[in-house]
Amino acid sequence: MHKQHYQLKENNSLKLWERWVLASTIAQILGWIVIAYFSQATNEFNNENTYKVLLLVGTVEGFLLGFAQWLVLRSYIRRASFWIFLTIVGALLSWFMGLTVSVVIGLFYLANLHQTITTLVKEIALLGAAIGTVIGYAQWLILKIANKKAIWWVGANAFAWSLGLVVAFIGAGINKSSGFQIHPTLVTVATGAVMGIIISSITGLVLVWLLQPRLRHHHD
Repeated sequence: MHKQHYQLKENNSLKLWERWVLASTIAQILGWIVIAYFSQATNEFNNENTYKVLLLVGTVEGFLLGFAQWLVLRSYIRRASFWIFLTIVGALLSWFMGLTVSVVIGLFYLANLHQTITTLVKEIALLGAAIGTVIGYAQWLILKIANKKAIWWVGANAFAWSLGLVVAFIGAGINKSSGFQIHPTLVTVATGAVMGIIISSITGLVLVWLLQPRLRHHHD
């Protein structure tokens, strides 16, 4: 009986992690496509309209990520619908605090493999940590209902976003300086996929740890 119960917990843990990674990665890819498109579009607008575009992009990006993650969390957490709203708030705060991910996209095309990358990695890591902290804190307001140790979620997001942005930045810089002509859309999709996998893999482990008590008795 104990062995069967343990096996159930392990299966549920792996299932939750897999769903989290898949949903978050898809959302991250779609978010990067939206960001890349509107980052180019803002060059055609004046400052007033640019502000409105940033509001729209931040809302769309937050919604995509929040909705995808909500689809996974709704079976495990009460009031999970608030996750979407709080993720949008976190994304908007990141954008309007100057932590916009479009800055990273711009740096992709300015990067030089031997010079600029080495000097910008630290700044990219700090940018990612700031984004992760803001979004993680917003989501913590829901997770703390499930586990009093949920404050670890903020640190996990800070670390995950920091690492995810650095890896994506280096990858894009290598592609640019390698001499190969790659369609910008493919670079955007690949960047979103790499970021999504890295960030969600790390945060997914912490999520499984925080929801362990609920996973022991969860049935699909």
